[in-house]
Amino acid sequence: MQKPRLIHYNDAHHFHAKRIEPPASLYQLNWPVDEVLGTGVDLLVIGLGYGDVYFHQSKVGRVVGQGKEVWESYIDWRIMRMVEAANDLATDQLRAVIERGRQTGLKVFPSLKLQDSAKLQSERCGLLKQAHGAEVCIGDEGRAEWCYDFAHEAVHEDKLAMVGEVLDDYGADGLELDFCFDRFYFKSADVEKNIPLMNDFMAKVRRLASDIGQRQGREIPLMARVHLKEADNLAIGLDVPAWIEAGSIDWVVGQDANILVDPGIQTPWLAQAATAAGGVAYYCPPRRIYDERVELPSIEMYRALSQTLAWQGYSGLYLGYMPWPFSEREYQILREAAFPEVHVRRDKRYLLQPREGAPDAPTTTPERALPEPLVEGETVAFDVWVADDVDGARRDDEMRDAMLTLRFAFFCIEDEIEMRFNGRALSGDEVEISDERALTIPLKLAGSMAVQAPLGFSAHWLRFRLAPKEIQRGANRVEIVVVTLDSRAGFARSVNGAEILVRYKDFVRPEGLERERIAPPGG
Repeated sequence: MQKPRLIHYNDAHHFHAKRIEPPASLYQLNWPVDEVLGTGVDLLVIGLGYGDVYFHQSKVGRVVGQGKEVWESYIDWRIMRMVEAANDLATDQLRAVIERGRQTGLKVFPSLKLQDSAKLQSERCGLLKQAHGAEVCIGDEGRAEWCYDFAHEAVHEDKLAMVGEVLDDYGADGLELDFCFDRFYFKSADVEKNIPLMNDFMAKVRRLASDIGQRQGREIPLMARVHLKEADNLAIGLDVPAWIEAGSIDWVVGQDANILVDPGIQTPWLAQAATAAGGVAYYCPPRRIYDERVELPSIEMYRALSQTLAWQGYSGLYLGYMPWPFSEREYQILREAAFPEVHVRRDKRYLLQPREGAPDAPTTTPERALPEPLVEGETVAFDVWVADDVDGARRDDEMRDAMLTLRFAFFCIEDEIEMRFNGRALSGDEVEISDERALTIPLKLAGSMAVQAPLGFSAHWLRFRLAPKEIQRGANRVEIVVVTLDSRAGFARSVNGAEILVRYKDFVRPEGLERERIAPPGG
């Protein structure tokens, strides 16, 4: 099977099953396929349900509704009714999606969550846990007590049974193994010594898929979704390079655990490891952005991210959890993201994202440089990475002036500050300054999410035009020299953000004289 250009994930839960008003029709069961037809998506990954309770008529796993008569949860009741209605139509969610994919030519991989933390006797407790209880669980109190322990052969056999069902009985084109649903697979004291056990489990999956493929006369690709950082995988017993080298998987997806999308992210190790072993790697980005204009990445930001990944050797993006139902924004992303080479000379925004983590705790993103306080006599220096082939564009005279934007929080216009870009002093005569005394960043955080930058502050934007010759492929150094601070302004100020807008002589529609004004955030 040819490697996909763009992978789209539908978890089958939030973006399908619970959306359907009972009773489900076959047309509604086909939605996960139909909504991406005509885009650049050439591989659809469809979830198999909750962690250990499934939405298809499984013969080896617990099905939603099995062993329960009354539903207290409205959403779970709707999903149960979808399962019942599909069964009345002589199908189920998974079978309908796979068959629809086959009819339309779209490849479909079920996504099997390898871990589940549901407590014994809970609504989402699976059959293996019901039968064996704590015997097959990690059991570390306060840490993954009810997660499956992959040191047990029974756990391997349970997961292999589901692999066999979806590949053999359902004829899925391939399979994704999702290792990101939980972060624990062994007892804390046994992680390192049990890495070979997980390697062995992956080899078993490969042998099973190969046996089924040989019997059915086809090749069955296997894909693993793992954590983006190598250390995070090894810390829970996942030696991903070993799987690739052994041929246990064909494709690997690195899921970024950060909150915010960084269009210039520097994480080439996974692509390098996959390429060295003859495999391919994909990147699953976060969904949010810290920016005053948008709360979700714009198309120019996705273009920048795609160029960054292609330069580092990734084969494409793995997208999912996009606002639903899709609007023109989502469809434009799904069209363009599959072909980054087509958009090499279209405008892109490379913007820096702030550090993440609780404000008074060590950051979870130490590689990020902002925000940074302005201190008299000190220099703030950071890099903005640009992945575009600017040398080629300059040779063809297809670049316009780029725009450098620096965003400050509580900026004092009477401070004496000098700025440089790639060593050139930026003149005060060439700067365009704007300000907003009550800026609101429209970033919506959930649960324990936190960023180390304010969501409301007084802001100044300093914008500079940069000649095409000034932009470098790779790191572009910005320096802010704080010469003196106004002695009567005792408040703290900081550089809060930076962006390089790379522009090209692209075809654009002319703008009309009358354009609808957009209300500022917060009214």
